[in-house]
Amino acid sequence: MVNDMYPFIFIGDTVIRTQFILIITGIIIGFLILLNNINHLDKKIKLSILLFAVLIFIPFLTGGWLGYEIENFISNKNFCFSKESFFNSFSLLWGLGLATIFAFPTAKIFKLNVWSIADYFSISISAGGFFAKLGCLFNGCCFGIPAPDSFPFGIYYPFNSYPQSLFGDVRFYPSQLFESIAWLFILIFLIFKNKNKKFDGELIILMAFLFAIFRFLIEFTRFHLTKSFLSTGQILSIIIIFIAIITYYFRHIYQKSYKKLDKTPK
Repeated sequence: MVNDMYPFIFIGDTVIRTQFILIITGIIIGFLILLNNINHLDKKIKLSILLFAVLIFIPFLTGGWLGYEIENFISNKNFCFSKESFFNSFSLLWGLGLATIFAFPTAKIFKLNVWSIADYFSISISAGGFFAKLGCLFNGCCFGIPAPDSFPFGIYYPFNSYPQSLFGDVRFYPSQLFESIAWLFILIFLIFKNKNKKFDGELIILMAFLFAIFRFLIEFTRFHLTKSFLSTGQILSIIIIFIAIITYYFRHIYQKSYKKLDKTPK
């Protein structure tokens, strides 16, 4: 399996990053999925959800960039802000984390059920994650460690690329592709689960739980400049797994209690 890395697309004299195109594609498809999922709602509620989506995108982008820089500082003791680093450095894990924190007060402002809204967003996030990690593959970032000869799906990076300059002409684990496939699996799972979800918030909790498990495992194949027993991504994944399990339990208990109190005739 060969990866020639196509970080740029040339349209005449215009140079566009392939990663940027794939990220924009993921955002558009995620937005279209969201529109389809909220199509049955009242017009006023739909408008509130769309405004919520626009506002929550700000902490998502900020958290993604800032989190990447924090991890970089922990690993390399190097932190610097630049326009280039803002657009080329991003951590999906940190972005989703900060967006989640801001989702609660933002939903309250718009008088929306944050758990119900989060379920609508979960499917869109999964679609966006699939395209975002494909962008990483073409960009050559978030690459894996050298793979053994027995591994049939190893990829090569071109001469003078960063992975090739570190390890030479060897095959690497396609860590970005692993994560992209993981997001695709989560997307398909959530689409089917949406038909019989047990309570509001179940989809977003399951998405976080599955993503954290996949990310924890994939991190073993991913290159980190500073080696440690567990990477920052794995530590965050463990935290997310525990939070997801606890939240799922209490949301499920709340739903059961709510049904017992609801005496409305069916």
